[in-house]
Amino acid sequence: MPPKKSKPKEDSQKTDAVPEPETKKSTGKPEIFKGDIITLDFDAWVIEPDGTEELFDTTNEEHAKAGDIFSEKTKYGPIVTIVGEDRVLPGLDKSFTTAKTGEKMAITIPPSEGAGERVPNMVEIFAIRELRKQEIEPEPGMRVQIKNKVGTVTNIAAGRVRVDFNDPLAGKTLKYDYTIQNKAGTPEEKALGILSADYGRSDEFKAKVNGDVLELTLADMCKYDQLWFTMKYKVVSDLRQLLSLKTIRFVEEYITKEEPKEEVKAAEPVTEPEESEVLPEAEEKKE
Repeated sequence: MPPKKSKPKEDSQKTDAVPEPETKKSTGKPEIFKGDIITLDFDAWVIEPDGTEELFDTTNEEHAKAGDIFSEKTKYGPIVTIVGEDRVLPGLDKSFTTAKTGEKMAITIPPSEGAGERVPNMVEIFAIRELRKQEIEPEPGMRVQIKNKVGTVTNIAAGRVRVDFNDPLAGKTLKYDYTIQNKAGTPEEKALGILSADYGRSDEFKAKVNGDVLELTLADMCKYDQLWFTMKYKVVSDLRQLLSLKTIRFVEEYITKEEPKEEVKAAEPVTEPEESEVLPEAEEKKE
């Protein structure tokens, strides 16, 4: 399990040049290319100025608990992404083409290849009453949305609230350890991979590709999930672009469940009562 903090590293010599991401490179022919749909596990740390490392994201539940970042709202497990589509940080995205399936990779990403540098004028101060009018009771560290912008409350004093609208990782040097578990191969695997990358899940879906036609049988959840109604247009766009599909058919199934039939017990055979023997004594009394 990765520790939350590690020992400080030795200071490296500073230069004016922008550092390139440091990557543990694989040997041999490249396996991953732009447009590939991959599944990966990762642990990610912020490297502080003093060299200590703090875990801020992971796909592993046990690592999250060890790093004190576990959340019951988070679904832990491998994620699906599309290489070269700006779906992850630029430095991480670039490193995929140097990786191999099943091989652990390590990469250090400077701010220029990560979340960018911090911009001082993106820090604003608001009167606390202004936030309370929006039913926001601010606390340090809280993420808030103000004027269609999302920021982090960094300080509260004298009735004023300081909100930083920079990305929380802006100006930070990051470190990723990751392993690409697999790369989608068949058209059906790619279709389900795009669905997982866009919608967040692909279980219970079924895909069948015939030429440039895709038939996608929807999961039952799609019948009532508002997120699906919003994301399906994004899914269609990516399916057409990445798989060169001309026709995409969504199939909704409504299957009537058969009620269990009652078991009919076989009628027990009716037997004629056996004729009882008349004892001689009984015959005498009858006379």
